[in-house]
Amino acid sequence: MWTYTVNLVRDLSPSVKRFIATESLFGIGVGIFSLILNLHLLDLGFSKGDIGKITSLGALTIGLASLPAGFIVKRVGRKAMLVAGMLLCFLSLVVLGLGISLGAVTGAQLIWSLGITAIVNSEIQLIFQYCRSKKEETSAYSLLFAIFTFFTGLGTWLGGFLPDWLPGHTTMYQYAFFVAGGCLALSGILRGLLLPSTHARLNSVEVGGPQAAKPSVQPKRRHAMYFLLLLSLLIFNSGFTFGLLSPFLNVILKFRFQMEDGNISGLLALSGFFFFIGSIVMPYVVERWGSRRTFIFLFLYNMVVVALMALAMPASIFAVLLLIRGTGFTMLNNLMDSESMSAVGEEDRNLFAGMRTVSRSIGNTIASYWAGYILAGNHYSLPFLITAVALLVGFVIYAWFVQGMLDKRLQGQQ
Repeated sequence: MWTYTVNLVRDLSPSVKRFIATESLFGIGVGIFSLILNLHLLDLGFSKGDIGKITSLGALTIGLASLPAGFIVKRVGRKAMLVAGMLLCFLSLVVLGLGISLGAVTGAQLIWSLGITAIVNSEIQLIFQYCRSKKEETSAYSLLFAIFTFFTGLGTWLGGFLPDWLPGHTTMYQYAFFVAGGCLALSGILRGLLLPSTHARLNSVEVGGPQAAKPSVQPKRRHAMYFLLLLSLLIFNSGFTFGLLSPFLNVILKFRFQMEDGNISGLLALSGFFFFIGSIVMPYVVERWGSRRTFIFLFLYNMVVVALMALAMPASIFAVLLLIRGTGFTMLNNLMDSESMSAVGEEDRNLFAGMRTVSRSIGNTIASYWAGYILAGNHYSLPFLITAVALLVGFVIYAWFVQGMLDKRLQGQQ
């Protein structure tokens, strides 16, 4: 397994290696932010219901902005879009560190969401564009997410201690936002300097295709659009399952098990390491089992684990389930994203990136808004039960509608 991973890294294109290396700073910043945001808002006096509304507003903004972002990225290029998104996220964290009112927090959340919209509508297409083969696309995505999750875990761990090392004035978490913002700004600047631009080459491919206007290709375009819609439905389900749990794990740990902030950050950081393990092993498992068997196993695995997490249990057992859930959840979502984007033709990737983000954001918005009310009523087990049911629905969507078309597309692009 170790030799397999070393060979994956060694065989990557130089631009892909630089892309993945700069993901480390992005991961640290996001890890700090994800841990301290809800705790910061609670210290400012916001209720759990307010936090749910703010979180859902952010997801909704990403959804609404994603389709326009798909048109913008064709104008400005994927690299410029990515760098701009990271700098917007930096600005958002500065505003969060300085502001204390509902208006300031809401504005910061909107800026953050616009930055994330720019990132998610450019990042995967850009790294895939640097790849030389479909196999490298799968490897690059898995390694990118592995680095992101590993350093997100490191950032989460740091987020538990930064408030003690650098206590702020508005809340103890204030200066930690500035540290996270610095990481994001540096990552964006390095990517702007180190990554080559591919905008001109992409435009020549898109503009130079005279077949786009031929009537004979219209049935193929309709079939391609139907395929994109099916993938978007599957990804909507993925966003829903994410929004029910992931934004609120720190709140659940704090109030369901009365954990201290340091213990929460330690557990979530360790969970990030298990995300890393899931990302690393995913291409190995897919190569050995194939896409279809891996999808089926991961859907069933995740259903069982989250259903068990709804049961009453000691914190130690819950922590173990949280860790193994992290591995399976990461593998499923990485497989879904990488296989979907690989199955989509280059001419449709900007469009699919927007559709994917809209679908995931709508699912995330609905789930986050709902989860905020559930947690406000102190129902800490219910989100896990709903997530298990949602995973079952996702499995049905995959098995009945997506599986055959996805297999056919991937085999045709080997």
